[in-house]
Amino acid sequence: MTRALVLGGAGFIGVAACKELMRRGVETVAAGRKDRPYGTFTSYVAFDRTDENQLKRALEQVEPDVLLDLACYQPQDIEAVARHFKGARYVFVSTGVYPDLKGRPAREEDFVPLDGGAPAGLDYLNGKRWCETMLSRERDLPWTVIRPPAVFGPADHTLRIAAYIQRVEDGGPLLVPVESYERQAGLAWVKDIGYACALACDLRKDLARKAYNAAFDGLSLKDLIQGIASATGRPARLYPMPFAQLPDGASPYGPDPRRSAGYSLEHSRMELGFEPSALEDALAETLAWFRVARPSHPGYANRTQELAIAGAA
Repeated sequence: MTRALVLGGAGFIGVAACKELMRRGVETVAAGRKDRPYGTFTSYVAFDRTDENQLKRALEQVEPDVLLDLACYQPQDIEAVARHFKGARYVFVSTGVYPDLKGRPAREEDFVPLDGGAPAGLDYLNGKRWCETMLSRERDLPWTVIRPPAVFGPADHTLRIAAYIQRVEDGGPLLVPVESYERQAGLAWVKDIGYACALACDLRKDLARKAYNAAFDGLSLKDLIQGIASATGRPARLYPMPFAQLPDGASPYGPDPRRSAGYSLEHSRMELGFEPSALEDALAETLAWFRVARPSHPGYANRTQELAIAGAA
């Protein structure tokens, strides 16, 4: 039986990944900084992965065949993994590391490793870019990369999906970028990313030194909003305007017209076996959570300003 250690296994995507791994018969051990979270459904070890000695001890204790890493975004942590992981596959969960593609769907080969040495104090996105750069330089670490875009689902701590649900619910117009709201957007359901992670952990597949996109296919921001409207029985009133003039937080998914128009899934389908779920399934589960938790996206505090812009105040 394959044994997987999941760094960040009690987090938003980590829980989905652990559930899918266990469903596939993988012996799954979740890991995080804090003591075992309440309700954790799998074996669990607590340690700080940024402390190399703690990482080394955990790897020696668990002896995983697969290390699934959802928590890494600093390049020095990649180097620590390379020094101490002795298993068959390291699966690194990245993000949208692509350059500005001005409306073209992102293909895996569009990522270009960076030159030189990594600077200190990297933010999340640039940290992921440097992590992938460090992986490209590793010759002995058997790595595979999963690249999700913006991920939504129940208990998403960013609350970006709640921003759109709240605006559909209040019946007012939704400000969207005129340049890009009808083109494919970079969006994914958390269960699909957990599914993609589990596929990448399958040691029967030769996935060494390859990266794979995981996202909805062909889904636009307009499709998402209309899907929410259909599921809630309310109209979707879209108000397109220039992206640069959107108030902060009005459309947290963008899409920024400079960025890619979603992801190409050709390689993921052919080699990984990934297929995205139906939007209706993702929204049904997400809306059920929203109706109970009633979260509010911070940008919704500026709703009066948005309504004034749209002439609906």
